[in-house]
Amino acid sequence: MLFKIFGLLTCLLQCISGANILGLYFHAGKSHHILGETLLKELARRGHNVTMASPFPLDEPFPNYTDIHLTGILDDQLARESMFMKMNKGHTFIGVNDVLELTRAQTELTLNHTEMAKLLKSGTKFDLVIIDWFMNSAILMFGKLFDAPVIPIASHGTTHLANYIVGNPAPPSYVPNVMLAFSPDMTFLQRLINGVVTVGYNLASYSNIKYHQALLEKYFDNPPTIEKLQDTVALVLSNGHYSFESPRPFVPNVIPVGGFHVQKPKKLPQDLQAYMDKAEKGVIYFSLGSNMKSVLLPKEKQQEILRALAKIPYNVLWKWENDDLDDKPNNVLIRKWFPQNDVLGHPNLKLFISHGGLLSTIESLYHGVPVLGIPIFGDQKANIPNAVAAGYAVQLELADLNEISLGEALNEILNNSKYSNNAKKRSELLHDQPMSPMDTAIFWVEHVIRHKGAPHLRNSGNHLTWYQYVMLDVILFLFVILYLSFVIFRICIRKIVALFSQNRKQKQKKN
Repeated sequence: MLFKIFGLLTCLLQCISGANILGLYFHAGKSHHILGETLLKELARRGHNVTMASPFPLDEPFPNYTDIHLTGILDDQLARESMFMKMNKGHTFIGVNDVLELTRAQTELTLNHTEMAKLLKSGTKFDLVIIDWFMNSAILMFGKLFDAPVIPIASHGTTHLANYIVGNPAPPSYVPNVMLAFSPDMTFLQRLINGVVTVGYNLASYSNIKYHQALLEKYFDNPPTIEKLQDTVALVLSNGHYSFESPRPFVPNVIPVGGFHVQKPKKLPQDLQAYMDKAEKGVIYFSLGSNMKSVLLPKEKQQEILRALAKIPYNVLWKWENDDLDDKPNNVLIRKWFPQNDVLGHPNLKLFISHGGLLSTIESLYHGVPVLGIPIFGDQKANIPNAVAAGYAVQLELADLNEISLGEALNEILNNSKYSNNAKKRSELLHDQPMSPMDTAIFWVEHVIRHKGAPHLRNSGNHLTWYQYVMLDVILFLFVILYLSFVIFRICIRKIVALFSQNRKQKQKKN
């Protein structure tokens, strides 16, 4: 009875002291939204009052959780993606510049959204703003408008996009760029390429910041600079971890919490549970993620895949976005959606055929499942090679995908135990932490709230110019001092030599 009373009092205290937290997830990528919603719902469970603004409406009411639907953003993305695909001659993926344009458009729609205007006019006070961080510097303005510290969540892991806003070092000598499939032990040529790409990213970031500064000036009177708005950032929660990222330095306000969105697997729907339980050899799960759709694959690729799958003695779950699939073999079950985490956690799951998105990669590692990776775009091109280097994945390029190549890849990964063993080893690393990734994320969110933005965590490197950061001004100063010293020394030597020469000539004349 006493425990129940204590539990009730604890809950009441949490509710009384619960903070008001705004989550701003305007990006129309579902995987990004999953991260934000998972964290914000857990904060709501622990007694905080959460408001979430995003293009994805809440499925059902949730305690302590207010949903603001940012209409129009998802429709805008779908229209732009359709346009990009036409411009790219029907390719099933879009380019880096297309992603940048999408993000800029979504940022502008959010800055000028009627729902955000209503929220500002309501006078609601927030203790913290949590945002999705993805090339969207102008969104930091909401930290200024609500007079609250900001925590960006870097869904892409510990990359350049997360590092520069808090001054986190990432030496290109041993930290590969996220878009390059290099190991930390780079050759001279790889370090050269990595260094050049890093400089290119810095220049692109500077250009993007100028664009976002112009957005602020378009919608606000006398807005602060982006550099000044970065002072509102308390810390970054990075969706990274050394179990799937190469070791790298972290300043105190970059917190790796990779895997916080993964939950213990739940029992599957009855028919799916029976399907997986009864699979004698096991089950393969095939999904190309939330953005890339399998139905967009060329018809020939679809048939090549089906012919390869028909030859294996495994059942296959294929996330297929239509009701029908021509020539589907009996061992393949298609659905528009599967509970991915619960499927990956089933003991009969033997392999995950994946596009290599970071969330999918983390989920496969969490459950110790090997991966057959078909990277298509962006960080997938690095995630899968990293998984191959770690020994729990086989890579197959989309352009090379056919019945023979897929069959060979399936045969290699399903009949060689090293892939499964390495996946389990990496899974142990991900689980072997003093606190779970979710508990770590919650602790640091509440730490920032308790300490009013946690200014004690911030380092001064974030306020240095690039030439100060790399000590170029100091190096130049020392070079000038050394050069002047050398010049003065040379002049003195000449004067001394001239003086001795003159004295010698005088002595010779006297003699």
